[in-house]
Amino acid sequence: MHNLQHPPRRIARLRSWRALLLSFSAGAASVFAFAPFHFVPILLVSLPILAWQLDGVNSSETAHWRIQAKRAAAISWAFAAGFHGVGIHWIGHAFLVDTQRHAFLLPLPALFVLLVLPLFSVAACTLARLCLWHGNFGRIAALAALLTLADWIRGHIFTGFPWNLWGNALGGALPWAQSASVLGVYGLCLAVLLTALIPAMLLRGDDAPSRPGLRLWAAPMLLLLLAGVAWLWGAQRMQVQEEATESPAIRLVQPNFDQREKQRRDRRNEMADILLRLSFFPDEENRSAPDLIIWPEVALLAHLEEETVLRAHIAALMPTGARLLTGSLRREMQGGIWQRYNSLLVFNSRDELEAVYDKRHLVPFGEYIPYRQRIDTIARALGMGLEIRALAALGFTAGTKTRLLSLGELPDVGALICYEVIFSGSILPEEGRPQWLVNISNDAWFGNSIGPWQHLDQARLRAIEEGLPLLRATNTGISAVIDSRGRITAMLAPNRRGILDVRLPPPAPPTLFSRWGDAPALLLAGILILLAGWGRLTPQLKPKVGNP
Repeated sequence: MHNLQHPPRRIARLRSWRALLLSFSAGAASVFAFAPFHFVPILLVSLPILAWQLDGVNSSETAHWRIQAKRAAAISWAFAAGFHGVGIHWIGHAFLVDTQRHAFLLPLPALFVLLVLPLFSVAACTLARLCLWHGNFGRIAALAALLTLADWIRGHIFTGFPWNLWGNALGGALPWAQSASVLGVYGLCLAVLLTALIPAMLLRGDDAPSRPGLRLWAAPMLLLLLAGVAWLWGAQRMQVQEEATESPAIRLVQPNFDQREKQRRDRRNEMADILLRLSFFPDEENRSAPDLIIWPEVALLAHLEEETVLRAHIAALMPTGARLLTGSLRREMQGGIWQRYNSLLVFNSRDELEAVYDKRHLVPFGEYIPYRQRIDTIARALGMGLEIRALAALGFTAGTKTRLLSLGELPDVGALICYEVIFSGSILPEEGRPQWLVNISNDAWFGNSIGPWQHLDQARLRAIEEGLPLLRATNTGISAVIDSRGRITAMLAPNRRGILDVRLPPPAPPTLFSRWGDAPALLLAGILILLAGWGRLTPQLKPKVGNP
């Protein structure tokens, strides 16, 4: 009776829809560890539930491995579906901005979130349960390491989608987040998973014996000690102030245009007037003239390179020597076909185009259709309507230009458009280190949801990883200034029209992560997998004692 009342064992013995419901609920609850909630302790409950349910996969020592695999896959799928389904449910909002053109595509993001994304967690959990599930610490080390590797693969395979990695949960705990300057976000993933799974190290959901006394507590105590050291080191790192130099005055503009209204071409002139008024005629008096004005991604539904009248008007209003950095549509005729780009343009006060950056990492199904030629071929073969075939032909072309932009007497900047900022380790240009980063975005596509807050947290981790200040200018928010330690020094709340007049924070020296990348985190994950494998193999290698 005592065993049945043991909570982990009760969880492990759940079957059928009850097990799936609990797993889904645990995954969904994990979202509260991320922005904007930052309730990280919830992971001390949700992740152990996953481990205890995996403990219960093998209800009988004679259960066939295929049955175990199916149970482990079902449990981990339900957990990941709850996590991704709740965590990025807002992705469907973008398909409802223009319902007549895009609403019929809404099943695509649903399938992506509920079926495709969970596959990485399913593979990790199933492999851990079938091959490396041994001991109190060994099974948890394997689970944490393989989930970290699954996140790394998810962030790199095909075009990658590293949204809401487990390490992002520390975006609101800056002392701990400073470890990203050494190990990157994937190192934080490993740290978060190991620490959150401590309850499952101490208590098992099955009847396997635990190591007695100090041997049981050794790994949890070591992890807690490392977590304390990481906090103290991070707090000390945040006290170090970079040497401030005379920095340029920058104005971030947040126009707060509703996305449906922004799509209307008849509103373009009105929106241009709003941008100009915010940029050059602020309500408050005694504002210093900015050296650089930053507009958000695709600030106007126009090809600004071709808008000579509007550009001349902007140049006439700009202070002498100032520059405008703005997102814009851009197009080039190549081989008789217009190639469209989502671009960042820099104009000076003489109406000269000084720099261009075309977005290189496009959003699948949002900015381009993967394998669109194959889709068109299949659509033709199946006799599908022109609407689907025309949609497959739309989208942007990925850029090939450098991210490092030279702004004359202003510090060189690394350019990032929208969700390019979420790709850890691949945001800096190859040919040189900038002195700061700029991220222009338009999160209005995701409405009044948790998405923009999650986006902001990921930008903060990029600043910590690279030791560079990062400035965000977004359409509806969240525009912000982030220093090299991930601190937000100025911010405009979502759904508010306004400007931020700021000075550029100084950069920190190059971080260890900027030199080593993900190698240390992947090495640690590999070591844990080897330790778990050795622990699983060791009992089989020991000679049997007793009568043959």
